[in-house]
Amino acid sequence: MTPGLLGGLSLLAALIFSLLGLALAVLAQLLRDGRYLEAARRLSALTFAAALLSFAALEWAILTDDFSVSYVAGHSSLHNPLWVKLVTPWAALEGSILLWAMLQAAYTWLVGLRVGKSLDSWRAPSALGTLFAVQVFFFAVMVFVAHPFDAVPNPPPDGRGTNPLLQNHWMMAVHPVLMYLGFVGLSVPFAYAVAAMVARRYQSWIVETRWWTLVAWGFLTAAIFTGKWWSYEILGWGGYWAWDPVENASIIPWLLATAFLHTAQVQERKGLFKGWNFAFITLAFAATVFGTFLTRSGVIQSVHAFASGPVGAWFLLFLLGVLAGGLGLLARSSAEIREAGEVRWASREGALLAGALFFGTFAFVVVLGTLWPLLVEAVSGAKVSIGAPFFNQVSAPLGVFMLLLMGIGPVLPWRHTQAQVQRNLLAMLLALGVGLLIGLGLGLTLGVSLAIGLFAYNLTAIWLMVAQGVRERARSLGISSSQALLELAASHKRRFGSHIVHFGVALAALAIAFSQTYRVTEQKTLSLGETWQTRGLEVRLLAIQAREEANRFAVLAPIEVRSTSREGWGADGRYQTRLNFYPQMASPIATPVVRYTPYNDYYFVLMQFDQEKGQWATLKLIVTPMVWWLWVAGFVIVLGTLYILWPSGVRVAGSKAAPVAGD
Repeated sequence: MTPGLLGGLSLLAALIFSLLGLALAVLAQLLRDGRYLEAARRLSALTFAAALLSFAALEWAILTDDFSVSYVAGHSSLHNPLWVKLVTPWAALEGSILLWAMLQAAYTWLVGLRVGKSLDSWRAPSALGTLFAVQVFFFAVMVFVAHPFDAVPNPPPDGRGTNPLLQNHWMMAVHPVLMYLGFVGLSVPFAYAVAAMVARRYQSWIVETRWWTLVAWGFLTAAIFTGKWWSYEILGWGGYWAWDPVENASIIPWLLATAFLHTAQVQERKGLFKGWNFAFITLAFAATVFGTFLTRSGVIQSVHAFASGPVGAWFLLFLLGVLAGGLGLLARSSAEIREAGEVRWASREGALLAGALFFGTFAFVVVLGTLWPLLVEAVSGAKVSIGAPFFNQVSAPLGVFMLLLMGIGPVLPWRHTQAQVQRNLLAMLLALGVGLLIGLGLGLTLGVSLAIGLFAYNLTAIWLMVAQGVRERARSLGISSSQALLELAASHKRRFGSHIVHFGVALAALAIAFSQTYRVTEQKTLSLGETWQTRGLEVRLLAIQAREEANRFAVLAPIEVRSTSREGWGADGRYQTRLNFYPQMASPIATPVVRYTPYNDYYFVLMQFDQEKGQWATLKLIVTPMVWWLWVAGFVIVLGTLYILWPSGVRVAGSKAAPVAGD
């Protein structure tokens, strides 16, 4: 059996299994018959197996250079390195949808394993039915519109090759998969929300839904940071976030999921914000479909976007269906939802709601800014552009508000304020003021000085919360502070993991403030052996070389860098800048060399070279402070998320009796 035939048959089988699973889930819901539910659960495993087999068949076709398969002929080549062939399945439209569908089937199977455990029989049919319905859409799109296994009547001797931007950095083996794991993962909380509204059980769904959302949120966070790194390493502009429309599409569901994670805490503890939680999780999943629509419809231009194709209308209809279904159920349920009490803004729940509304507002602004040029062109025919300056101006004040709330929220108690809380707030405001004054005293800009103050403010909040909890536990149990800290960290993973995440966010904000404000770019044409002295560096062009590689032609310009002052600390070494020429592209792709240090990043780019005699080259130098700390911050945020999700062992003796501040 050929890879194309195997892939096509398994794809069709996955669609049939999904349709049967959907039908059985509906029957289980209508007839309240556990036999139908069990059959649907088993079909989820068969669907995943069929999807996995189809994906494996595509990999088989690519690895064996089977150009009789349309996807391989259009997006692979004999000359591609092995690692490029392994990531080619998600390098274009049809393969990326297959990856999405396979991951969707995997999540559905995992949810099926929860039936009869945390997922009760009242909600399970609707939850599984919703996930099967999502699967039906994706498998149907592939079978009827974007089939990756279409046969090529006269196979070419070689394919057209993979997108060169995906061949230029190994991170593209990681970033898209993380993004899909996050996007697809949000379908599970959406399914749980639908099931809760169908079953009219508005409280019991929140605990496990919050866990699934945190899983998806963690993948999205990792995807956003790895995407930033890819942009920084490969595009040659020295930045990491350009507010590109597809970048925006990735952050919108992240913002809405973040909003849900905050208000879900309140519902779990106090029974409040049920309606908000249903809305946030519906919009978060809808935002993933919206982002997919933008990427695959051809309505926007982006280095991340796939070529325009016939799937855009399908995704638009699916988006409208998700919104109509989720918000329609919420409208029906709104009359039945009863909140457990009133919200006081000067309390923990008030701060959490304010933070969630902030994230929702931020998401709305990003959607509006992304779509505004399209709306203007559709109405008036005029072409307008909304780029990074607009988003930076809007996000700066919103970021300040977020950091203020992030510090104050955990300090506030539930329902009412206390004297200790007031002392903590005074200490935090003092830290904010001191940090601001230190920045201004060093001659830094107001914005960067404020970022320093907000970092100190949040660091103080975390310290006060941890110190108070340790002090109370040590006193109540008569143990040492170090033992109390270890026991609290082990028994209150959510609280301590949140502290780690908040610290990472504050550190990221500080790094962004410095790197965006003090980035410097210079450019100079050097002859062979010539030295360029700038920014505390001495840069010497050593040679210009040509190299023929399996999948590309490269021009290399090795340089030697020596630091001559404190400003250039850490940049010493020999580096090899290069331009890569690919058959599929008329223009070369610059491959920057980045020297990372905790103080400055030194970013060298080969811009041009002497094509006749090889006697000169134009180099660009970008010096950016504190970018290294942005990647540290991303790692810290993901680490904090993993800490929250990590299964707890046996609870420490006495942990229930001992209080922890803010818990």
